[in-house]
Amino acid sequence: MADDGALIAPVPGDGEDVTGAGLRRLSGLAGMLLLVQAVVLGIILATARSRVVLPITLGLPDGRVRIVLFAVDIGAGVAVLALLVAVSRLVVVIATVFPHYSSGVFSNRHTARWIEFVFSSSITLFLVAQLNGISDIGALVLSYAITSGMTLFSVLQERAVRSASERMLPLWFGAAIGIVPWGVIAFHQMSALVLGQPPSALVRVITLTMLAFAFAFFVSHWRDQRRRDQRRRDQRRRDQRRSDSLPSALAGERAHILLSLASTSVFVWLVAFGVLGVGNVRL
Repeated sequence: MADDGALIAPVPGDGEDVTGAGLRRLSGLAGMLLLVQAVVLGIILATARSRVVLPITLGLPDGRVRIVLFAVDIGAGVAVLALLVAVSRLVVVIATVFPHYSSGVFSNRHTARWIEFVFSSSITLFLVAQLNGISDIGALVLSYAITSGMTLFSVLQERAVRSASERMLPLWFGAAIGIVPWGVIAFHQMSALVLGQPPSALVRVITLTMLAFAFAFFVSHWRDQRRRDQRRRDQRRRDQRRSDSLPSALAGERAHILLSLASTSVFVWLVAFGVLGVGNVRL
């Protein structure tokens, strides 16, 4: 039997954050911290003696010549990533936007979350791939598109009508395609190791760290959907509204905000102090 996917509106208990003010403060704080980091990284880049610039290439049909189309400044790319995530966090705390954002969170429609995640996860994957020596424009664009497609499956997870036995299928499909670009990166690392030119220890640390964060995001989203499905089953079994719906809805969004802040911050400073190097700055 199909499931309409709708949740009964929660009835808050005493002392619960009915307006989502705590969520608004957390989102604003995360946005400000990321904005400060983006500015600091911009200053570091402006005073650096040299920059890490990696090419994006196109191979010709004969296979013997590769053309450099353009190059990406890794430091600038990470700074842009931090700025975009900061803006996405700060936009939702605007007085005219927050009511729509909070009502979406309470009804399991995380539009702002997925808009942020679709570009943050894709840009992160793109930059990590470049650090691992992947320069072909086809491979990079496909990796970006596949990672974005993974996020669209998460949107489908929230909004599509499914039977009880298929409730988590979109999330699992998203995970199945989302792991592919990481597999490509792992293949490049192993190939370089076999050829005697392994990536640096720093690049391996960055890759494993961001892969761990990608897995943490998946677990967080999976638990969020599990809590939502459990609430729906309880509501229908008891035919009443549950007072724990509201805090559970907020918990999932808080976890995403904190993970987004942590993953972007770690990426910023691994690049700033590792790839760019502290000693690379004119003091």
